[in-house]
Formats: sequence, structure tokens, C-alpha cells
Amino acid sequence: MLCVAGVKFQLPAAPPTTYSIYSSILPLRRGRGLTGLKNLGNTCYMNSILQCLSNTVQLTEYCISDKYKDYISRSNSRTNGHVIEEVAALIKELWNGQYKCVASRDLRYIVGQYQQIFRGFDQQDSHEFLTILMDWLHSDLQTLRVARQRETMSASEKAWLEFTKAKESMILHLFYGQMKSTVKCVACHKESATYECFSNLSLELPPNSNVCQLSQCMDMYFSGERIHGWNCPNCKTKRDAIKKLDISKLPPVLVVHLKRFYADPSNSCAYIKKQNYLRFPLENLEMNPYIARAESRAGTPKTYQLYAVSNHYGSMEGGHYTAFCKSANYGKWFKFDDQIVTTLDTSNVVSSAAYILFYTRLPPMQLSL
Repeated sequence: MLCVAGVKFQLPAAPPTTYSIYSSILPLRRGRGLTGLKNLGNTCYMNSILQCLSNTVQLTEYCISDKYKDYISRSNSRTNGHVIEEVAALIKELWNGQYKCVASRDLRYIVGQYQQIFRGFDQQDSHEFLTILMDWLHSDLQTLRVARQRETMSASEKAWLEFTKAKESMILHLFYGQMKSTVKCVACHKESATYECFSNLSLELPPNSNVCQLSQCMDMYFSGERIHGWNCPNCKTKRDAIKKLDISKLPPVLVVHLKRFYADPSNSCAYIKKQNYLRFPLENLEMNPYIARAESRAGTPKTYQLYAVSNHYGSMEGGHYTAFCKSANYGKWFKFDDQIVTTLDTSNVVSSAAYILFYTRLPPMQLSL
């Protein structure tokens, strides 16, 4: 039984043969979960994200057990359940241990049907692909009805209900959190709060810093900023105010996007890549300093462990994506470079190529397939 955010999913019983036996007789490139993905023409951005999702253990169990079939939303007019079906089919191929590499042609065709930028052979942004894919997967599985008494809800709970339309999904329970945005008048100290859901955090890198820490990026994001001309409802006039963000609901899987690309005004706004070397923790990422008071009182864990990284090498004109993932079965890190999968020393996980970080607060879970 898998339980995520209070929702239980029945998983298949483990087979009599354990993975440790297979790992001793199968070549590395044919280990379960160690299957590469062919590059179908600048699809490394897609391959990188799919390998990171494939190593999200709870999602993989959900797909391989076929439990997702019980929750497909056929009334979803956007993607009609097609995206989750293709993602699940691909994850099964990545985990059956029969192939050195497979091709994601069917999934690529489906996502191209629903989003034109993914049809051709141009390089795309892995963060944009991930954000759109998360939205599609949530819509495909948004069938879990949630009954709540609206009159007893807090403001954050009402905002969450409005976002979900009283229907949730496994994707929502795993990847989505909620942000509280508070605006405070500097004159009368009147506060106004709004809430918004997120599937990943997009953090700026510190300017003029070749080497920086993830904590610096977090501090910049959550420190607050001064805004001008806010219509204060108490002062009845425009005032300066402080706008501050706090996390009101932490997701079990926290995805952190680093804003490496920016428009350079001195060069006709051409996009430039920031090559900062970012130091980020592999273990014990502490999120307690960045959460709202209500969330801080909740009993949910607030410490995260890294399990996957989507990397970008090169520039906007000629870049390449890979993934670093920690195998739940081997307990070791591996590099996924399209069709090639190799072992990775833990000391090499942190690099200047890191673009999207995948953290989990869920307890370790070994795939029994």
C-alpha cells in the first residue's frame, strides 16, 4: 500500500525474485531502471526529464502497477488521458530490464499533437517541457474527488480547492505545493495575502557570483521585495509595500528550477546562459526557513533528499541535456546521456550544468518489480 498525502494506492506484491539477484547477472546497461533513451533529433531535453521522472519511485510504482488506469480522466478534453498512457508505457519499458535503450517515439508524437513546439527537431527547454508535462499528467488523472466543508476552510485551503476544482490526482499529491504571497503596507502595516499553486520553484542565481549556494538562491526568492504604488485598502491611497513569498503547502517531491537563461539588453536581448557553479545539498535540504507559520506547525517533514538532476551543457545556440539520477534499487548515482547509461561518482553530481533539481521528503522506497 502506497500512501501519498493521505491518499492510499494499492501496489502489487513483490515477486519472489529480488532485484539484487538480477543486478549480479545483468550488464549495467540492461539493469532495471537503467535503460537509455534514443535521441530522436534534439530530444535530449525530453529524455533528461523522462529519466528524472522514471526515478521518482512513487510515480514509477503507480505506472508499473497499472493503478493509474483506475484514475484516468476520459472527460479531460485537453489530452483525454493519452499523455499518462504513453508516459506509463515508456516507464514500463525503462524498467523491464530487457533493453539497453528504447525510443520514445509514441510519447513524442502525442506531446507534439498537443503542443506544437515539441513536434519538430529544434532543441527545447527541459523546464518548459516538464512544466507542461506535469500539467497534462495532472489533468489526465484528475479524478480523485475531495469533499470538504467550505465554511470551515482556511484561506489557503479555499484557494487549493479552487485550483483543483474539488478533483485531485496522484501528480498533484506528489509534485504540487502552494505559495503564499503577502503584501504589507510600509505605512500602516496592513497585510493582504493571496495563494497560488506551483509544481516547481524557479530561482534566480546571484549576480556577479561564479560560485554560489542553493541557500543563497532560496534566500533571494523568499526575502521579499519593495514595490511601489500599491493600492493600500486601509490607507485608501497608493503606498510602498513589501511583497514576500512563503510556502504554505510543501509538496512531497520538490522540484527546483534554476534560471540560467536571461535576455541580455546590451545584445539585442539575445538570451545568455549563466554558468554559475551552484553548490546544492544531496541530503538534508532544510525548507523550514521558507514556509508560512501555518505550515511550520504542521507535522509533515520539511527536510529533503536529492534524487535527480536535469543538466544543461553549452549555450542557447548549441546545448545538450543529460540526467543524473540516484537508483532506488542500486542506491547509487547514474548518468543518463540519451541512450548511454553509466555509473556516476557521488562527487560529480554537483556541477555548473545543474538546471533542475528533484528533491523528495518521502521515505526511501525500493521498487519490487
